[in-house]
Amino acid sequence: MTSPSFKFLVPASLLMVGMAACEPAVDEATLNARLAEVQADLEDRFTPGLHTLMVDLGVRHANLWFAGEAENWPLADYMVHELEELVEEIEALHPTYREVRVAELIGEMTHPAIEALEDAVDAGDLAAFQRAYDDLTVACNACHIASDKAALVMQRPTAPMSTNLRFTPER
Repeated sequence: MTSPSFKFLVPASLLMVGMAACEPAVDEATLNARLAEVQADLEDRFTPGLHTLMVDLGVRHANLWFAGEAENWPLADYMVHELEELVEEIEALHPTYREVRVAELIGEMTHPAIEALEDAVDAGDLAAFQRAYDDLTVACNACHIASDKAALVMQRPTAPMSTNLRFTPER
């Protein structure tokens, strides 16, 4: 998965080529080295860190709970798919973090629970949703333990984080 921020690589690359063309006697190897530096810098600047993605995952996790509890299945469907996309983004952008195989752990531990959540949401089954949500929460905590982050304990939220989002469905 490619981050949307990579759309800046082409203009930046063209700028570097143009600047280098104005300099006298710049060889191709020097130009390629400069271009690689710019690309690496852009990637570092515009790729969200694992912490940022995990915080976003926590927000989706909480919002998913309230959408499901309100039986707002369209909103729950949206949230579970957003959560799934974040997991895929984490797998792609941070396959390994500080010697922890993040992509492998998060994939093995969360994908079955996410699939069960999708099924429960599609069926509009509150009891199945609650079980699948709890299974996802257990999977998140198991992943935290396996990655030496046992202090990060997820749970069912007790109050919405997003007070500007209505969880009750339009009826």
